[in-house]
This record gives sequence, C-alpha cells and structure tokens, in this order.
Amino acid sequence: MRVRGAVAWGAAASLLLALSGCSLLDGDDPETEPPSSGPTDGQGEHPSGQPTIPPQLLECGDPAGKGGDSEETEGEDPVELTDALVASDASWDVPAGYESATGYYDDLDYEQRMFMHTYVPTAPGYDTLDLVGVLGYDGLDWGQLAQECGQVPLEAMLERVAEYQDLLDAEPLDEAELTEVGGLPAVTQTMRIPSYDFRGYWLFSQTELLFIGCQWTSQDAQAEIESSCADLVATVQVG
Repeated sequence: MRVRGAVAWGAAASLLLALSGCSLLDGDDPETEPPSSGPTDGQGEHPSGQPTIPPQLLECGDPAGKGGDSEETEGEDPVELTDALVASDASWDVPAGYESATGYYDDLDYEQRMFMHTYVPTAPGYDTLDLVGVLGYDGLDWGQLAQECGQVPLEAMLERVAEYQDLLDAEPLDEAELTEVGGLPAVTQTMRIPSYDFRGYWLFSQTELLFIGCQWTSQDAQAEIESSCADLVATVQVG
C-alpha cells in the first residue's frame, strides 16, 4: 500500500517530531483525514542514483560537484536544500506485515506539524510502542543560514537535529550522519529516551521537513523494526 502525505487538520494531539515520546492516548483516538496529494513544486534537480551522499554535496552554481582544485574542501561543503514539497508531496509504501494505527501523541511541539502516520506490526508479541511513523512539517525557517541558492551548511542541519535531541532529553546512541531519503540529503541518527530507542530520518527542504521515526522497546523487536524501517525509507518518493 502506497501512502501520500496529506495535511491532517482534524488531528486532536500534537505529534512528536522524532516520534520519540510517542505514547498512546488515554481517550479516543485522534482522527486523521484520508491522504491526499498536492501540486508538485520540486524541480528535479537532484539525481536519485544510488543511495549515497556525494551527489548531493554540491557547491552553489556548480552542478558537476566540487571543483577539482577548489580551496573549499572537506567539511566545508554546504548541502543544497531542494525547494520540493518533501512532506506534503511525499509518498511511501507501508512495510509488509504492518497496519495503520491511531491513538498516539507527540511530546514535542517544535515545528508546524502537517500530518502523521503510524504503522505497527500485525504479528502478536510486540509492545504498543514498537512502531514506524512518518510525520510531515512545514514552515521551516533557516534564517540567515540559507544562501540565495538554497544551501545551508551541513552543520546547520546537524544542529537542528541536535536541538530536537535536547528538547526530548534524548541520549544519542551513535553519531548523526548524512544519508539520502527519496534521493535527497537527509540526516539520520539513533537515540534513546526512557521508554524506547529510535532511529530517525530527517529530510529537510527549504520550507518543509519529512521525518521517519522507527522505535523499539526491546532487542527482540529491534531487528524487525529496523528492517521494516529501512524498507519504508527505500520507497520514499518526492513529487
């Protein structure tokens, strides 16, 4: 089943950006409007290719990548942020053996949330907090960090994820890294909060954020959740 991102105006609770702090509501489940699609504003400037980092580390005005003798070298390259609607115009496949679930809320109200989708294993034996979630946000503002060509330093993306970590009071379990989601640059990291561990994928654009959070409560569930998470990430398309 393929799901397209949609604005969920009727959601009763704010969802966690990293899906960390995500728990079940005590009352009725929040209602979410059916997925719908919006216009495509992306310009397809980013090659999808293999899920590797280098093709996205482009200098502004240099579509061929880094200049051979440029003095702007390692660690200083900005990341070109797409102007595509990475949240409202994203689609993905639900992992096999998972179903949609409602009744979850977010402890972190940081960006402007547009929608959330949560998927839980259909097989018995999993905790209610063993799940995969996809959340969309808009209204991102990079301020003076954004250059005229839509680039921001990689450090700025990592710092934004670090801000989320601090707000969650989460413990990092590995280093934040640059990866790809939907053929575009994204940040991924594994963190821990008291109730569970989770791996997050943050796909930033100039104005939107698509977050994929995959969380588990035990080592037994970790392998299943991480595998299904990777399957979902691999199916993400923007536009």
